[in-house]
Amino acid sequence: MYLFRATNCTYYTRMVLPVYLRDKGFSADIKISLLTKQRSIAIGRNLIVAGILRPLISNLTPQSMPDAFKAHVNQLINDARAGFIGVTDTLDDKAKPVREVTAFIPMRPIQFTSADDNPSPQTTLALSNNAGSKNQTKSVGNITLQDALTKFITSKQKQSISALTVKQLNQRISHFIERTHLEDVVDITSAEAMEYKDCLLEEGRSHKSNKDYLAAVSQFFKWSRLMQYTSANPFDEVTLSKPSNLAGQDLARQRWQPHQLKHVLQSQDFIDKHPDFKWITLLMLYHGLRPSEACQLHSHDITDIDGLAVIHVTNEGITQQLKTAQSKRTVPLHKKLIELGFIDFVKSLTDRTSKNKPLFGYPPSSDGVWSHKFCREFCKLLGQLNFIAGKRPTAYSFRHTFIDELKQLQIEESMVAQIVGHAYHNITYGRYGKQYDVKTLKPVVDKVEFALNLSQII
Repeated sequence: MYLFRATNCTYYTRMVLPVYLRDKGFSADIKISLLTKQRSIAIGRNLIVAGILRPLISNLTPQSMPDAFKAHVNQLINDARAGFIGVTDTLDDKAKPVREVTAFIPMRPIQFTSADDNPSPQTTLALSNNAGSKNQTKSVGNITLQDALTKFITSKQKQSISALTVKQLNQRISHFIERTHLEDVVDITSAEAMEYKDCLLEEGRSHKSNKDYLAAVSQFFKWSRLMQYTSANPFDEVTLSKPSNLAGQDLARQRWQPHQLKHVLQSQDFIDKHPDFKWITLLMLYHGLRPSEACQLHSHDITDIDGLAVIHVTNEGITQQLKTAQSKRTVPLHKKLIELGFIDFVKSLTDRTSKNKPLFGYPPSSDGVWSHKFCREFCKLLGQLNFIAGKRPTAYSFRHTFIDELKQLQIEESMVAQIVGHAYHNITYGRYGKQYDVKTLKPVVDKVEFALNLSQII
């Protein structure tokens, strides 16, 4: 049993029905308007309504019929509402219920064209029988948050979106669903959105992570609005202000500082790692590859163009995925990796078989995320080297480090965007400009250098 407030501030009683009755035409729950916007009054009426509904629901059996149950509920609830006057307080004339009692064949409210058409406060389940009325708005039925999430994730999986992004959306939206006491999409209001924001702030994540959680849930409700599961996105105006203790600071992901790079890459723990682990790390550092892009490289992705060794970041191999369309790119291999023997490493694999196979022993997880195993191993390494979780750069930070190095070198942004696989929205270069060829990109990539002794790494 729940007491909750709708978007128009009217209070409702909500009670859940047994799951086995849904196939017989029953809804998942009953929602009864308490005809008041005053919480003190709603609490008393909620006890009265709950006292009526509980025995009715307890006596339901597989043989119970929806129509008979509706009629019984209509009668008892109307009698109870008539008794509200004098029992707790006068009826709140301004509190018009959004729904009187949830229709057991879920429907949206009927749209009335004039004041004369407005139903009385005693209108109940029978309202749903007017489904064929010419004045009714066209809409879909109520849907639970969990069912809507399943449809949303299925829709995302059909788009050109990486498995990791889909997984994160699912986790973050599920986080919200687990923390709300409501079940249907249509019941979520801006009040629940604000409460969820407070919940995030209490759970101790970073400001950026909290923004990502809110953005995911907002995206879900925007999709739900387009699907007509709800009339509005309750998260539209819910924002997070930058914490006062971080005012003026850049909240972007940390980059690797020179002393941190030395501490990791020149450590014996790193030197003792398998060559696959070390090559993936260096590919991220010297090319700005995302962890999944490095882990999923296949033997045929390392080729030669005009005498230059290049890396093809692509989704053409089996199970290969890219974050966005712009992620597909060809970049010249950095001189440092050539010097360390990466070409020989690739040739040693391709000489054994002519098949196009992954370069490294980090297969994708069950949900298609190539970087899962590597990132867990990398976090473990950082722990061994006494980096503090939550206050240290990550595997993804190598990408930020590479981009920052190019920025400090004052490289043209359109060129940086092509190298790292970002969209470039400047209309002149973005729409009309041709892509840079690998000969032009080669000296730019090679400009990124780090004061590291890597002679013992490979």
